[in-house]
Amino acid sequence: MSTLEISILIVASAVLLGANLIASVRAVRRLGRFSIPYVLLIWLAPVIGALFVLAKIRPLRPARLLPINANTISHNPSTLQADPWPTVSGTTESHAPFRQ
Repeated sequence: MSTLEISILIVASAVLLGANLIASVRAVRRLGRFSIPYVLLIWLAPVIGALFVLAKIRPLRPARLLPINANTISHNPSTLQADPWPTVSGTTESHAPFRQ
């Protein structure tokens, strides 16, 4: 992430914390002892939303049975292709003649 993106996230989180603090104080003043569910909602809703977003943007784990090196060449005969260039000893039956 770039410095600009990080600074935007820091500012947005500071604004959200400030708004939550103000909403919590107002809920406690207005509702008194009945304010606990509202204060929990005020603080847990952004956390649950952030966890949801982070879960959606998390990169997928690679499949378990694939090799670690992604550049591994399969040794399946159907994926091997003949060399289009003639070898030093000349063309063989498995090589097609070279055409210009």
